[in-house]
Amino acid sequence: MKKDDDKRTHDNMTQAAHLAGNLPGLLLQAEKIAHTVMRGVHGRRRVGQGETFWQFREYQVGDSSRDIDWRQTAKRDAVFVRQLEWEASQTVWLYRDASESMQYRSSPKLPYKKDYAEVLLLALAMLILDGGEQVSLLGTTLAPQAHAGAAQRLHDYLPGQKEFDTPGRAIAARSNMILLSDFYFPLDRVQAFCAPLAEKEVRGLMVQITDPAEETLPFTGRIKFHDIENGKSSPVTVEQVDAVRAEYVEKFAAHRAALGDMARSFGWRLLTASTADKPEALLARIYDLLAAKG
Repeated sequence: MKKDDDKRTHDNMTQAAHLAGNLPGLLLQAEKIAHTVMRGVHGRRRVGQGETFWQFREYQVGDSSRDIDWRQTAKRDAVFVRQLEWEASQTVWLYRDASESMQYRSSPKLPYKKDYAEVLLLALAMLILDGGEQVSLLGTTLAPQAHAGAAQRLHDYLPGQKEFDTPGRAIAARSNMILLSDFYFPLDRVQAFCAPLAEKEVRGLMVQITDPAEETLPFTGRIKFHDIENGKSSPVTVEQVDAVRAEYVEKFAAHRAALGDMARSFGWRLLTASTADKPEALLARIYDLLAAKG
């Protein structure tokens, strides 16, 4: 799988070099999608940086030295920065799942789930930046970005983004967070990560991205299934897939329903998408939810 992933990355970069110098292919595709959506939505524009104090927090790599509060720093054993309320409420933290299950597609005509999520993430970042707000990547050391070259920096930091609960920069209260994943995780793990953020009034949107075959199990006959999340486990052979399809579809729907219930318990939303869907339509839905007041 790693060799295949490296080949796709090389192909993207080769295409990018041909089309636009050193601009990566994923960014080109994301920019095209973002511009399509931009014609149909109106970005939110910020009005000043805001002056309402929100909190002190410890200095992190990437913070500006201009934000250091020297009075608080002198009182403590660490360097502290002052955050304004605008900085918290206008930052959107983005995540795309890079686990092994995202490296799947049932047909060469479809994108890999990971590639679909990455293009969506970068296009969404461009829309958010066009609206005058800040973006960053969950689980990385990247400081919130708001400048013209931010999309390129997000692209460069993406390989360092692993799983959603990987330690990274602290998410400020009242921020926005968007998780792009198939969510093939135990529900208690998702709950353990999301619940503390919901308590901090972080506004979350969970976007479940699946391959069409994962929803309907359209295979027939004798099939051998491999657990790609756990390469050491033995494959499971099903003699007649048709005989287990109904049970599979029922369990898939139950897992999705449980994710939706969890999201609602936090005051969040769950969107579902297939890699067969046009990313422009999904991007417009996400942006509408992000832009909606309240």
